[in-house]
Amino acid sequence: MPSQYPERMSSWLDWQKSYRFGVLLVLPPEQVRDEINALRSIYDPASHSRAEAHISLTVPFPREADEHAWSALQRIASGFTPFTIRYGPLVPFLPKPGAALDIQPQAELDRLRCALEDCDIFKGAGPRTYPFWAHMTIAEFISVADTTKLVREIGGGHSPRGCFICDHISHLVPDERFCFREVRRLVLRT
Repeated sequence: MPSQYPERMSSWLDWQKSYRFGVLLVLPPEQVRDEINALRSIYDPASHSRAEAHISLTVPFPREADEHAWSALQRIASGFTPFTIRYGPLVPFLPKPGAALDIQPQAELDRLRCALEDCDIFKGAGPRTYPFWAHMTIAEFISVADTTKLVREIGGGHSPRGCFICDHISHLVPDERFCFREVRRLVLRT
């Protein structure tokens, strides 16, 4: 059976290589993803081509998860009741370029993240680059001028806002072109 993990990563940047075994995140429902992806395709087509709209939770897996690890992760996910996620307004990353939609409830997402990252599969994982802040990126890897333009165009009252029920966590893995796809789901308590 072929591996779901990329073998050739020669075209990847160094920071991308840590994502080989994937990451756990929240994928919004398709209708929400479509709305946010439309903006991502305009303001940051490069990032949009690699991953759909999402809310990152964990650091990347440091190794391939076996069935024991997946069972442990599912037990943790099952301990959480589905909850409502609210998104918006747009928040700039300034002084770092980029902008994202604010996400609430931060505390519940952080509690879920901490529980997942406490699993043995994350032992030996690289450190988190930035403190955890749940958000849905619209654009990153853009200039400060483009960030200012983005905030002017879709900030304030023009910013997407809404909510959805988070009832599962997704495991996304990149392919050899560093484009992510969902390969597994962890279902919250039903």
